[in-house]
Amino acid sequence: MKFTVESVIKKAPRIGQLHQFKGSAEINLETPLAVLHTQAGHIPHITHEVFKLISKEPHILQIPLVSIHNYSDVMQTYNGDIAEFIGNKDSLTYITLNDPSNLTKQGHHVKEKVPVFTKNGKVLYDSKKYMSLIESLKPDMYCLLSDGDTNIASAQKRLTKSVDNTVIFNEQCISYHKKSLALKDAFVIAPIAGGYCSKSRQKCLELILPNNKYVQGYLIDGLHNNGPEVEFLPFNDVSHIVEEIIDNLPIEKLKAVSGCWSPLNILKLINCGIDLFDTSYCRILTERSAVLTFSIDEDEAYESYEINLCNEQYVDDFKPLLLGCKCITCNGYTRGYIHHLLTVQELLGSVLIMIHNVHHMLRFFQKIRDCIKNGNLDTLENRISCQYNQYQQINNFVAQNT
Repeated sequence: MKFTVESVIKKAPRIGQLHQFKGSAEINLETPLAVLHTQAGHIPHITHEVFKLISKEPHILQIPLVSIHNYSDVMQTYNGDIAEFIGNKDSLTYITLNDPSNLTKQGHHVKEKVPVFTKNGKVLYDSKKYMSLIESLKPDMYCLLSDGDTNIASAQKRLTKSVDNTVIFNEQCISYHKKSLALKDAFVIAPIAGGYCSKSRQKCLELILPNNKYVQGYLIDGLHNNGPEVEFLPFNDVSHIVEEIIDNLPIEKLKAVSGCWSPLNILKLINCGIDLFDTSYCRILTERSAVLTFSIDEDEAYESYEINLCNEQYVDDFKPLLLGCKCITCNGYTRGYIHHLLTVQELLGSVLIMIHNVHHMLRFFQKIRDCIKNGNLDTLENRISCQYNQYQQINNFVAQNT
């Protein structure tokens, strides 16, 4: 599996291609790209069969290791790969450590080990244990082990330990990878630690870049501790760190971030040069019964940036979630019906909302790629920004008058 990029300009939106997948040489995925966030290989609320009704295009499934830890013993003796194990052998797979849609617990640090909080409690992973599991999973892509337990409030002592551990993991995981026949075709992404400290990030970069020829991409790790709070991260807090890192990375390598980034911040990150995201934002929206309804195309019907179907105003609303949307939810169900499903706590309500949100997010990324090719990404960003600001103003007005 390889990544090639058209642009030779750093810190700018760019079109790239992921291609030469193992066993799927004909697949060519363009970036910027959103990989499909899953839990144990399944998109939240959606089965593999239902997703095929949303999109027939090839996609990459992001599978957090924390969600499949309980199957680690089985995988060690299983002859197939993780795609076959989850019952979706035609899918492409991408293994990350933590689930970006769930808040990662802080603390519990041990030298040269990373705590992973599974359903059965805390489990410590060192490089050997981590890579042994990755080898048994045989994914198309995976992140090297890292200590990304940092955020904007992290103390310097924590940042130093984060960098030291991540550098050690990088060396040990790369050494394991080079000897593994099962992983010889896997796309390797190296995390960069250091929180919001420029010196710590620079130190991490200097120490892991000597292994550059063994990795195909880099993950800017440690900007947050995952979960819903990422949606509200001010971009100004993040931008200088992201730009500094990208400025010091090889231009031909893929750049990734993880987390529940809002559509507006996704656009800003793409303008910085980020290539790879995930759809965990769709899950946190669905969990609060929110629906993406911002207009993607200039001539598209527009009512609000997002709507929440738990609100009483939708009891007798017989419109689709978004006028003109071609997803199976908007083509067959009304806002009022889904509001009823949510009121009686019927599981179908979340299924229908998730179908729409994923469909809308995939459309959004297709529009982003089209805009980059046409040189008008700024127009899209301005349109989304106006819609978001209007939505925030209305929410603030309602909050002040209730």
